[in-house]
Amino acid sequence: MILIEHATVVTVDRERRILRDGAVLVDGRDIVDVGRAVDVRPPRAPDRVIDGRRRLVLPGFVDTHVHLSEHLNRGLLLDDIPVDRYLSDWLIPLYAVMTPEEEQVSAQLACVEMIRTGTTTFCEAGTLFDVAAVADAVEAIGMRAILGRWSWDLAGGPGRMRQTTADALRANEEMLAAVHGRAKGRIGAWPLLLGFGTCSAELMRAAKALADRYGVGWGMMHFAAHPSRKTADRIPLVELDALGVLGPNTKLAHMVYVDDADVRLLATRGVKVSHCPSAALKHTKGLVAHGRFPEMLDAGVSVSLGGDSGNGSNHFDMLRLMYLTATISKDARLDVGVMGPERVLEMATLHGAEALLLEREIGSIEQGKRADLVLYDLDTPEWRPLLNPLNNLVYAATGASVRTVLIDGRIVLDEGRLTTLDEQALYARVEELARRQIARAGLPIESKWPVVGA
Repeated sequence: MILIEHATVVTVDRERRILRDGAVLVDGRDIVDVGRAVDVRPPRAPDRVIDGRRRLVLPGFVDTHVHLSEHLNRGLLLDDIPVDRYLSDWLIPLYAVMTPEEEQVSAQLACVEMIRTGTTTFCEAGTLFDVAAVADAVEAIGMRAILGRWSWDLAGGPGRMRQTTADALRANEEMLAAVHGRAKGRIGAWPLLLGFGTCSAELMRAAKALADRYGVGWGMMHFAAHPSRKTADRIPLVELDALGVLGPNTKLAHMVYVDDADVRLLATRGVKVSHCPSAALKHTKGLVAHGRFPEMLDAGVSVSLGGDSGNGSNHFDMLRLMYLTATISKDARLDVGVMGPERVLEMATLHGAEALLLEREIGSIEQGKRADLVLYDLDTPEWRPLLNPLNNLVYAATGASVRTVLIDGRIVLDEGRLTTLDEQALYARVEELARRQIARAGLPIESKWPVVGA
């Protein structure tokens, strides 16, 4: 049993209470009580009491769209590489040669970054190959996750990159049977298609049917490329709806290009949308001019946030994603009232939980939910003065103030120290494996400025 007492607790509960002298009681993996410190009374002596007088407690963030494997080659792609050449000239060669160990190590690096910036749950974007190996790594580090396997049938590449519809479906069913429900339900698996016009109608229908049969979600990337790029990412939502694949267990990522009819259809069908602002900006998707995420939220669509990839946004920092989401929308509409910090925090917590069908388990600090908690150090410049905690969080806070993280009631970051992994050994291995993978892929490591001594 763990008691966090006398803390500032941002519950994100039904009443959206902020407790200035609050307490959270954890027993096993569950939150068993939350309220004013004077009212929270443990039934027995806690195993640990955390003094929260200089701490702010939040529910862990939920990142609903991450490509784990690109963390091993993060920052490889220079800015002047045309976006429409990313996949064919760079990413497919890298994914084609990636080993299970490299996928594991890349996943570990991504998890460390997420934990250290307050994310406790994520959904992989559907770009893994050895899902079981990654599940081992995620289970050991202690995160909550949904994993997905690379799946398409209209595009291809060398070796394992070429798949038939039957290949893709068989691999997904094997993944669900082997991985879903691991770590007492902390790790799940979904059929997550690459999308972008790389999947047939048959594969999309079958993925939705597979998800329904296993009682999980499914999804893909869609409506992400600017029309000037002439990509195949143009399947109208009404056509997807006619296939019967849109529903409350459908998650669509990016979704930069929607009109009023699309927004109504998304809301009617209960489709979840994962908004990836950093990647949209870096990949010049036209987000500022075309994105309609505030309008989706106004219509009742559940919109969450995604970090995307190590060569897309280049980071998995939810604090930075929230900041961008709040500020870009204001400027694009010349309206300071759009996307306030309250709404953006809901996107990073409650909407993320809804997108992953986990709203009964995570997303807020409430009795009966899992103890996924993040404690921030208030004795840092970004948190002082503490006049409006949500303004501090969305507009000022950085991962540098994350001190302690609990996932499923387990302390995985303890006063700044990761308890489940040797970070220094990981970083050394990352440097070694990254160069090996890039060399096998036949790609250059370039810099616009001269690197002396490399």
